[in-house]
Amino acid sequence: MKIITITNQKGGVGKTTTAINLASALARTGKRVLLADFDPQGSATTFLGIPLAPGAYVLLAAYIPNLATLLAGDPGRYILDRIVQSRENFDILPGNMQTVVAQNFMLQGERDISLLRRAITDQFRQYDFVILDTAPSVGGILELAMWAADKVIVPASCETGSIDGLMQTAATLRALTAKGWPGQLTGILPTFFDERTTERRKTLASYNRAFPEAFLSPIHESAALRELPANHVTIFEKAEAEGNKKTAARAAQEFENLARAILRR
Repeated sequence: MKIITITNQKGGVGKTTTAINLASALARTGKRVLLADFDPQGSATTFLGIPLAPGAYVLLAAYIPNLATLLAGDPGRYILDRIVQSRENFDILPGNMQTVVAQNFMLQGERDISLLRRAITDQFRQYDFVILDTAPSVGGILELAMWAADKVIVPASCETGSIDGLMQTAATLRALTAKGWPGQLTGILPTFFDERTTERRKTLASYNRAFPEAFLSPIHESAALRELPANHVTIFEKAEAEGNKKTAARAAQEFENLARAILRR
């Protein structure tokens, strides 16, 4: 089982869209995938049309001494009961604002940075991939989600204002590496790319220069991707429903290529 964390310390760069469509693409290859929603707003959960629920909270609480006593019976069974099947081979551990409760408890005492990785490896061995969707800043949980990862993917919008967020995230990963983090930065994923726009071409080139070994092929800006959350569908479902219209088909192909790149790496 491999853990992939999708993160960026800047919001609005397409993290949830990336997490959901990468999870779907991997599931379509026959891999068993769990998407864990660690955004207190439950962005991935609502994107898929699933009711908000404290799945992420329960997973964390089972490994926080002050909260674990609140889980009656077998915590492992309680965690598994929170998992919702979204698509074939594609499950989700939903999130909600109770994630913040777990965060606050973690910040009160000595923080165990390996807590989330230990919880995931204990509870989700039946999956080939566990993908973590994160908020831009969730206090201690953001670093825990990075530390938990075997692979980190950083979506970065092809806009000048996104460069600082990318560099901050890269700096955080370097700091974790210095502390012994065993994972790796697998990819910088340019998002909202439009080759017709000079700013976006220049930003894409700057990402390539700064991270040549981690640079991934960009995801183009498209109305098809923006419409997904309102309809609670993945890009593959949208492309199939629309008879593979050009923009949806291109986006679906880009996420399929991303999954292949992850499998190769």
